[in-house]
Amino acid sequence: SSPTRRRCRHLAWAQNNETHFLDRFTYQSETIDRGDGFFDYRPQEWSAIDCDHSTRQALDQCLGYAYKWHEGINWTIQDNYCKWCPAVEEGGEPQQQLCGDRHHQSPINLEREYGFENSTNPNVMDCIDLHWMKYEDSFCTLDQLVDADAFTIERHGLRIAQPITVYDDITEDVDGVVDGVRLNCRLPGNGTRFGRIDFSKGFSDWWLLSHIDIHVPSEHTQEGKRYSAEIEMYHFYSIDYDNEMATVSVFMEAYDDAPPYRFLDKVICQWRRKEYETRLQCGLDPIDSTYPGCFPLKRQRDRRRHLKRKTNVDDSPTSQESGAFEGTFANKKPKFRTFADVIYHNEMNRDNPHHRPVEIEIDDENFDEADEKDWDAWIAQQSQRMKQEDELYHKLKNNDYGGKHTDDMHEKYRNLIMGDENEWFNYWPMIGVRTEYYYRYQGTSTTPPCYGADQFGTRRGVNHWRVLKDPIRIHPRQLFELERLIRERIAPPDDNVNPCQPDTAADVDSNGKVNTARPLMYHSPRAHAKTFCECKDWESKWPEDRAWCEMQDIYERFYEQPYNFESDGW
Repeated sequence: SSPTRRRCRHLAWAQNNETHFLDRFTYQSETIDRGDGFFDYRPQEWSAIDCDHSTRQALDQCLGYAYKWHEGINWTIQDNYCKWCPAVEEGGEPQQQLCGDRHHQSPINLEREYGFENSTNPNVMDCIDLHWMKYEDSFCTLDQLVDADAFTIERHGLRIAQPITVYDDITEDVDGVVDGVRLNCRLPGNGTRFGRIDFSKGFSDWWLLSHIDIHVPSEHTQEGKRYSAEIEMYHFYSIDYDNEMATVSVFMEAYDDAPPYRFLDKVICQWRRKEYETRLQCGLDPIDSTYPGCFPLKRQRDRRRHLKRKTNVDDSPTSQESGAFEGTFANKKPKFRTFADVIYHNEMNRDNPHHRPVEIEIDDENFDEADEKDWDAWIAQQSQRMKQEDELYHKLKNNDYGGKHTDDMHEKYRNLIMGDENEWFNYWPMIGVRTEYYYRYQGTSTTPPCYGADQFGTRRGVNHWRVLKDPIRIHPRQLFELERLIRERIAPPDDNVNPCQPDTAADVDSNGKVNTARPLMYHSPRAHAKTFCECKDWESKWPEDRAWCEMQDIYERFYEQPYNFESDGW
């Protein structure tokens, strides 16, 4: 049946059901009729996903939006912005007509041609950026994130949220902000601070980190190459300005000779912990497989409580023990798990006269000047450490394991680099990628509601993408574990559709390969404003970048040796 007929069916169902608007999205090639009056829509039909936005409780029942963006700084979402503007038709033929010559839909293919000076292509725009994206860590420690249940396995991918607390009642809000939302992580004597990043040219204030999602494989492609995975770091702007959001994106590519990236092992372990806890809550046996990059799952309860007191994680009686985001609805999925949820909630209630906007409380520390830090020395130190780890890995593999990567060798390597004791860094992808250069363009988010309004002649309401040019090199064992976590996802016991049942939006083929990437959209030059920023625009602090920039032949640099590490082309 058509999307319109399906919508009528589930609206009729909803009138006789206390839960409604339970349509979701899927990456599979066909829309799924779940048999409960609702559907899991294929990418071609994501625009059919609808929600009741009349009340907060009704919006909480909407499962079709991966990010609810409940609070920007005085900006609101008013619609599902998803459009089907495919780069190719289902039959494989190019398609350039469905959305006209102006749309912002993401993802798209990224091309090095957009970095050429004096290009004959009239659509090529010069990079106007003058410096790197400077990033500074939030005050959230790894223990605080774990205690706040910030590592989750979503239907569409793997997520790390910046933990927040929402107060519905002023008497429960210790900070005195009615309907307040605040970051849970506090540094004693310094308040709270989000992870923050500085964009060049046109943005004089910080972008603040909301959450990180990992999709497998990558959603964007570079010169037609699709990578093993993509890390998307979603941000909201720290001031009231043009209804904008931003995503910094990093590819990951699995290489047989690459050592396991230590920070990826660290986060994989936390998603395995979440998987273990969900299966335990559901009365299911733990998974049979082990992962050599992880320390033991169990932690002592007294150590957790000690760390909570030490780092001052919120322990108010209205919050659940796990660092809950909403104390009023125990045993139900939290309303606001990220600041993205807060932004979206207010967007969808913009025209509701009874709606009282949920405010984000941002401590003054978020607006401070940049930290005093010798960034050149720090980045040089990170580069040297990763180089030494690469050398140690290959020496261990070749001398002790006959050139083969085994689980035993993986575990021994983790112990040698003291992987369990590595200091946490919320912008960990920006270290592993080892480059400052990127593509920039104006697009949308890649899951419903695909935020990014099509407004002619303005960037208002778009998602500003910055996609780093090089991938983080990871080991295939790490990629396999990312895929397994998504493929074998069990819905939590409070899920509205499939509690304690296998439930993933991924398209899984007969070999177990997963796909949580939205299909490519065709490039709209007038709207996407795509460009590539590289050596000619500023000097990088990474030694690897500077060596790459020494290649004088731009065609060699762009296409034959496209990365700042040795590779056989793409």
